[in-house]
Amino acid sequence: MKKKNKGGKLIIVIGVISIVLVTICAFNKENIKYKYYEYTMSKKYSSQVANEYYIEDNFNYVENYTDIGIKNKEELINFIYYTLNSGIPHTERYIKKEYTNYQNDINILSSNNGKDFKEIISLLNNFVHPYNSSNNININYGGKYKIGITINKAYTNEEINQINEVVDKVIKEKITNNMPPKEKIKIIHNYIIDNTQYDKLKYEDKNDKTYKSNTAYGVLIEGYGTCNGYADAMAIFLDKLNIINYKISNEKHIWNLVYLDGSWYHLDLTWDDPISDININRDIYFLITTEKLEELNDGTHNFDKTIYTEA
Repeated sequence: MKKKNKGGKLIIVIGVISIVLVTICAFNKENIKYKYYEYTMSKKYSSQVANEYYIEDNFNYVENYTDIGIKNKEELINFIYYTLNSGIPHTERYIKKEYTNYQNDINILSSNNGKDFKEIISLLNNFVHPYNSSNNININYGGKYKIGITINKAYTNEEINQINEVVDKVIKEKITNNMPPKEKIKIIHNYIIDNTQYDKLKYEDKNDKTYKSNTAYGVLIEGYGTCNGYADAMAIFLDKLNIINYKISNEKHIWNLVYLDGSWYHLDLTWDDPISDININRDIYFLITTEKLEELNDGTHNFDKTIYTEA
């Protein structure tokens, strides 16, 4: 993270390094109104707002905050989420006068000791379409209670075009409209695994740049992936197939959560890819419940249930 003074304003550059579990507010699961129940397969999951990859507000942890003024920390986080989710390169909002602690909350973003906001961008990336996810975000504020956000996208337009060509081709050749959603997911699950090799070099050396294996580009174009790439590739297919989903992550791992037939299921292509003697059976992590995931107890699938409340 870097701080720069520019034109009398403080600009905070937030880099995405790792996933840290954060909680905006404590959720009481019994009192949650589950927003995703209103969505059906006949209703378009993704709709065009700022761009075609905008996702409607389905999730309990975040909301699309569209008001012009921000009055508290939760609205600040939801504003950042909305900016990511909308694919907007740059946008601004005003800080309401009653939000007297806003400078402190924003400063936490650049503090090594910040707990609530540390690596919040990594977390919010889980709830947006991969194409709208960000490598880093610039936040600037100062004067007249104004805050601005500039997004540095994780995927270039050229990469998106190449990925979409593969996705459209696979769906056209392998998927039919009358297939049940579970069968569609299984076909994509198998396609990605059969055509991707786990990038051990990247796993051993995070700075290795041989392949873009931590993105869907590495998985679908270069044929190499790490857990980030597997999860992004699957999410892109799921969104294309109009199947509600998001990603779950912890400091060690990332995978997909899928809404199917009225319930949520875990889907982990990384662990289903038979790269070792441990996971020869590549269906172990195919659409399993949280109860089953916890029974497996593999040490890499722990997650914060106050964030991923759907699971």
